[in-house]
Amino acid sequence: MQFQIKDQDYFLAFVEDERQWYVFAPTARGTQRFPVYVDGAKYEHFGVSEAGRHKIRN
Repeated sequence: MQFQIKDQDYFLAFVEDERQWYVFAPTARGTQRFPVYVDGAKYEHFGVSEAGRHKIRN
């Protein structure tokens, strides 16, 4: 994916060998790459809570 911020071009790409997303920015000295990190918690299962399905006992 290509995008611009303040007239600077950037590219988002997945590097398969490293299994990592990077943002690439061309500069006068060459291309810089910045790793992309996800701040969200990792999870293995996804579930949906349905209102009124579970009762709380006192």
